[in-house]
Amino acid sequence: MWSPTGICFGASSLHYIYINIDDQINSRLLKFADDTKIYFEVNSPENIERLREDLCKLVSWSKEWQMLFNVEKCKVMHLRYDNPRASYFMDGNRLQVVSEERDLGVIMSEDLKWEKQCVAAVKQGNKILGMIKRNFTDKSEETIMSLYKSLVRPHLEFCTPVWSPHLVKDSKLIEGVQCRATKLVQGIEHWKYENRLAYLRLPRFDMRRVRCDLIDTFKIMNSIYDVHRELFFHLDKGGRRGHEKKLFKKRFRLDVRKYIFSNRVVDRWNQLSEKCIKCSTVNTFEKHISIELEPDSYSTL
Repeated sequence: MWSPTGICFGASSLHYIYINIDDQINSRLLKFADDTKIYFEVNSPENIERLREDLCKLVSWSKEWQMLFNVEKCKVMHLRYDNPRASYFMDGNRLQVVSEERDLGVIMSEDLKWEKQCVAAVKQGNKILGMIKRNFTDKSEETIMSLYKSLVRPHLEFCTPVWSPHLVKDSKLIEGVQCRATKLVQGIEHWKYENRLAYLRLPRFDMRRVRCDLIDTFKIMNSIYDVHRELFFHLDKGGRRGHEKKLFKKRFRLDVRKYIFSNRVVDRWNQLSEKCIKCSTVNTFEKHISIELEPDSYSTL
């Protein structure tokens, strides 16, 4: 993996300098802009030392290229219940251990549950709804739905393939924001929630998340995303029914693995029609799945 780590400005052109640091360490690196994450499976004392050595190599590299890490902002998160929770250091400083951290807008927890992310998204959505209620006198369907779809819903759907909740309490928490938004529309505020959804042609959030999962699966299966399909999915070569791109669903004991994106989407993907799977563009696929998911879109939780 190559990452731009510096820019050299010339009189007539702009030159990028690419520096590869991945071949110097044993651990895996994830880089985005100026953020760097390093991770390694520490299931033995030897692996703990290897991770410590890699941190030392990163510090040495940063000093050599005069791009020092801000050690005060570098943190450690221990994953899995059987993690030895060893101490790690950078430039002689012991790294702070955290149980949760916001990473690219998503709150990650050491137990890999999404309650904190759900609460944060709902809090932001309700905050904006309150602003809309206080500052807009026009409560018509057109005004409220335009504001809701452009200002509120993006906070509740940001990166949901990563953190889509599977617990009923978390799903109801998110659905409650949309429930409050539909009550702002003048004339239907006293209707039942499912009737308001049908009138406004709004699908429930759990169906919106299913739709988002299916679209991302379509992009991965058709190489629209620049990722290796085998990292997420494997074709079900033994299946006799269904379409030609039917996926194999693995069995897991823990909910953490059972409800990850690459596993929870399999059943829904396998239920799609052959016509839907063979769509040539993302826009066409979106139209087909909207029709196939519509019967489930407005039912209550």
